[in-house]
Amino acid sequence: MHTITTVETHTCGEPFRVVTGGLPSLPGKTLLEKRNCLEREHDYIRLSLMREPRGHYDMFGGFLLDPVENGDAAVLFMNPSGYTDQCGHGIIAIVTLLIQLRKLPDEHYRLKPDLMSIRLETTVGILETEACWNGQKVEYVRFRNTPVWILYENLTINSSMGPITGDIVFNGAFNFFAELDPIVLQVKPESSSRIIELGGEIKERIQKMGLDISSEEFPQIKGLHGVDFVNVRQKDPTDETKPNQKSVLVLGHKQIDRSPCGSGTAGRTGLLYLKGRISPEHIFVNESIIGSTFKAKIVDTNVRANCNTKKACVVEIQGQAHLLGKSEWWLDPDDEIGYRGFVIHR
Repeated sequence: MHTITTVETHTCGEPFRVVTGGLPSLPGKTLLEKRNCLEREHDYIRLSLMREPRGHYDMFGGFLLDPVENGDAAVLFMNPSGYTDQCGHGIIAIVTLLIQLRKLPDEHYRLKPDLMSIRLETTVGILETEACWNGQKVEYVRFRNTPVWILYENLTINSSMGPITGDIVFNGAFNFFAELDPIVLQVKPESSSRIIELGGEIKERIQKMGLDISSEEFPQIKGLHGVDFVNVRQKDPTDETKPNQKSVLVLGHKQIDRSPCGSGTAGRTGLLYLKGRISPEHIFVNESIIGSTFKAKIVDTNVRANCNTKKACVVEIQGQAHLLGKSEWWLDPDDEIGYRGFVIHR
């Protein structure tokens, strides 16, 4: 019997289960080496926590680890399909947990009376984060995403709903961003089945095109992660709180993100800037399929990425997470169903 402890959280509606105790020792000099060990020798932990009966098809989570380099803490991201290198809503959840549960000494990380700074290690580098902390609750977290750059522009995919044109962007993973007329398909919970099917269809058709979807800088990141559908809205220039768009990410094997997707928001904001559609000063507001929002802004435009081969930009994301409770899980190898979990595919 193996006991694992977790903290349950959500960021703008998207769940994030954080493993805080019971993880075996993971040898490795880098965070990626530790993840490889976890996947190779202890993957039953991910399977049991992300899949049914403890999790569900759209579950997300992470392993909270001690830092390997010069960060304050480290995280490895997971979902029912496997491991990911970047997860914006997970970063917001992890930082909220670290501060509210006093996992780090307050004064060491305090920038101002109500502002704390945490350097979070991921497999794509150290991310700088800041959190507004009122002494009892984290009101918001903001972080600087991995530099955003465009891999393929203006790809047209023939789908069952007609031709759909979009761009493949790197934002810590590779996503295809496409604007949809809300008259054709509106981003709302009632349309989720159609959204999931269309996202899966487009991803499959892109995969069959034989495109090289890879990063020279991060060779472990290959292939298309997800499809991000956008309903563009007319922005009121006098009101920075009103959303620019409503979007939804279909990722993995037809999973759907409830949050606005932190990395996806960074990718969309960076894409619009790199294509000359917004200015660096623009405050970008992205609304999720359930109505929650992230804010984004460009904080660095003088960037080269992918081993200096691509013009890029750095986007800062802001959002809020909530802690839901603590759990203790018993992983029994004699439990044929629960030990590795199961999924019912869509």
